Amino acid sequence: MDNFEVEITEEGKIVDFLDGSHLAPGPEEFVRQKYLRILHFEYQYPKNVLAKEVPIYYGSSELKDREGKPVRADIVIYRNPKAKKDRNQGAIAMLVECKAPSIETGYNQLVSYIYNTSAEGGVWYNGDAPQYFRRLSNPNNDLIDWTGIPRPNEAWDALGQRKKEDLKRPKDIKGLLRQCHNKLHGRGVDGDEDDLTMDMVRIILAKAMDEEKADEFCEFYCTPEEYRSTEGQLLVAERIHSLFREVVSENRDVFSDHEKISVGPRSVCDVVIELQRYRLLSDLNESNDWDIMGHAYEQYTATYLKKKRGQFFTNRLVVDFLSQALDPGYQDIILDPAGGSGGFLTGAMRHVRKKILSSAGTSISKQRQLDKHRTNLFMVEISKRLVKIAKTAMILNGDGHTGMTQGDSLGPINTLNERVVARCGLGAPKIILTNPPFAGVGEGRITDPAVLDNFSSGIRWSTRGGEFISTGERNSEGVPPEMLFFERCLKWIAPGGRIGIVMPKSFLDTRTYYPVRRLLLDEYKLIAVVNCHKDTFQPHTGVRTCLVIVERPASSDDLPSDYPIFLAISKKIGQDSEGFPLFKRDKNNNLTDEIDHDLDEMLSDFHDFKNGSLMPSEYRFSINRSEVDELLRINPQVYLPNLNESIKNIESIDGVDGWSVTTIGQLHSSIKIFKGPRLKSENLIVEELVDGVEPYYTPSAVLQEKSDSAKLLNINFASASQLATINAVRVYRGDIVVTRSGTIGRVAFITQRLDGAIVSDDLIRIRISDEKIRLYVYQFLQTESALNQMLINEYGAVQQHLEPNHIANILIPIPENISELENVISLTAEQIRLKEQLEIGNTNLHSESNALLSKLMQLGSEENA
Repeated sequence: MDNFEVEITEEGKIVDFLDGSHLAPGPEEFVRQKYLRILHFEYQYPKNVLAKEVPIYYGSSELKDREGKPVRADIVIYRNPKAKKDRNQGAIAMLVECKAPSIETGYNQLVSYIYNTSAEGGVWYNGDAPQYFRRLSNPNNDLIDWTGIPRPNEAWDALGQRKKEDLKRPKDIKGLLRQCHNKLHGRGVDGDEDDLTMDMVRIILAKAMDEEKADEFCEFYCTPEEYRSTEGQLLVAERIHSLFREVVSENRDVFSDHEKISVGPRSVCDVVIELQRYRLLSDLNESNDWDIMGHAYEQYTATYLKKKRGQFFTNRLVVDFLSQALDPGYQDIILDPAGGSGGFLTGAMRHVRKKILSSAGTSISKQRQLDKHRTNLFMVEISKRLVKIAKTAMILNGDGHTGMTQGDSLGPINTLNERVVARCGLGAPKIILTNPPFAGVGEGRITDPAVLDNFSSGIRWSTRGGEFISTGERNSEGVPPEMLFFERCLKWIAPGGRIGIVMPKSFLDTRTYYPVRRLLLDEYKLIAVVNCHKDTFQPHTGVRTCLVIVERPASSDDLPSDYPIFLAISKKIGQDSEGFPLFKRDKNNNLTDEIDHDLDEMLSDFHDFKNGSLMPSEYRFSINRSEVDELLRINPQVYLPNLNESIKNIESIDGVDGWSVTTIGQLHSSIKIFKGPRLKSENLIVEELVDGVEPYYTPSAVLQEKSDSAKLLNINFASASQLATINAVRVYRGDIVVTRSGTIGRVAFITQRLDGAIVSDDLIRIRISDEKIRLYVYQFLQTESALNQMLINEYGAVQQHLEPNHIANILIPIPENISELENVISLTAEQIRLKEQLEIGNTNLHSESNALLSKLMQLGSEENA
């Protein structure tokens, strides 16, 4: 468990940090418990000098509030354990006043407590950004703003310029960055979250610049005297601006000469006083230390930056999985052509650094390898803002930022930054790790001929004679950018090199991406495909994703005609759809500190696969290249052993005497399987059921016993085209419907209750005139064998979908003599009869109940008349 996270019991009670007792979970108690942890872990105050809910006395009388109730100091820091034991008010060092997050008052309480004790200062804290105060006795008894609170045995006057050797590593880095951000907000700084975050990035870079210098004392500081005067704040701000100007000077490819920290001097000082006592950079040998700092920074920027142009932050577990699966070495040139905030490069650096530092080499050889590795890291990102963020992330992760450049990877390679062209041009990178921007549904496609004409996947493909072929013409409808990025990676990677890329799940099996799958499987070696859990990139995006690992053969002669491909499906990713972490439980069902995900197990199986020792399981297995179907589908779901076993079992019936296996679409010439046109009904929706108004049934409403969630449409408002659509989507008794979006494969039989009803096109209709065949198909579609065939064919990047042809192609056993199905058919008919009887009973009961209530209400109003 995170040291700074308040512990909660299974019943929702707060576990007190000081004595372990269970407390009511009030908002103010959460704030107090958080600050107790900060005092202990960050400032190093032992628990035996910390106390809470301490009564304060004025002389011999206990202080009381305006209502006459005794007052209590939220947190007291005593000078020593004996003072705490004796509750010695004359030996109190500091006081903390805590408030609920929504409360912004309480300063007067803190003043009262401090002046009635020996406290030298205190903190006001509501969980947002603390305010620090020091008590002065000369020349007057004053409580003034200060730049922090001291650690044990540290003087209040020491909270200014420090020696660099005295700086400490922060323990709660994530909380520190959030606190700084909140301080900017607290000053009422104009601008949105992006502006504030970029100013934080600039100030962090200024701090890192100061730490890199060889001077004994810090330039990044603010003394209490400076903090208390306008002139002093201007001096501090100028020092920080000067440091950032040096950052700009050394990174002119990213920062323009006029770029500067935009917040005012007081806001700069607010951030400086939070950061100045800490050391952000770390020793090269402390790889875990780097990881913590880099991770906190990545979380900070992911939290506060808006997602634009399909950009979102790659899940750290995915970054680590692909970095370890591709396993780069210090000599490998590593590239991310769609670098974003630098997550993949920092992940690769972490991996390589750990390999170097855990090796048996000498300290000199390790340093040489680290130096060489840092010069082999390259990134191209079209957004200058993200390049700045990525450079900062790389500095905080351990340098290597010089190869992080601004540019468009889909343009000509020779127009990119000269450093990239010189050392990371076409055929140079041995490792490519990337998460390109996705187009989304219909938006963001690239239509620029100048771009499309440089890519084979920019050509339109179509079906001719049952075969999917290239037309040789430019795709005028546009191409998803991730498809072009995938092709660019294939062309950019060095012979013998490896690619690890995040793609939308629809890349694996839809016709849109067929051209680039064809290129991949014709000329490259597909190593692995992993379907990501649906929450992997939540809450930033709901797009379903996959991971693809590719190897470029050293030469065309080295591409084998057949080879194994590792396939896997992630079933847990250690977080929910809101991004909150999910932890494993021990054998006693108690929560542990370990994130509950399966990528580590998957990585272990992937290494076994490479070594030829994979033990296949339900969701991790391999297929041969020769098993990939004619549509070049490489979705692991298509090849799941258990789903395919269902199909094999159905196919085996084809050899049973008197039975054959066909598809539902081939059962009878009269069978119709369709989904109906899309009905745009916004202008028809009303609230009351009057003449001309009919229910409009969604899939949920059809499946509900009473259809409570049905919408109401006023048909009188419909245009001619809407009326035509309405009539086309009506269903009739005997129709079978199947959900085709979201939770696919739920089956319903349209009874008399819904005969002629208007039903959403999100249900596939199956209309069969032969009653016996209709009842048999309805029963069969509810079996696991049928559902497994639907699951094999589901597709989609955000929601899963089915099409009518998927239902038509479901394999179904059929006897030569229909009498073999007599029992199944009669039981199915009886089930439907009982269902219709229940629906009639529900309708009668509803009518009778309403009549009774109306009668009673009428009698009641007559009594009161």
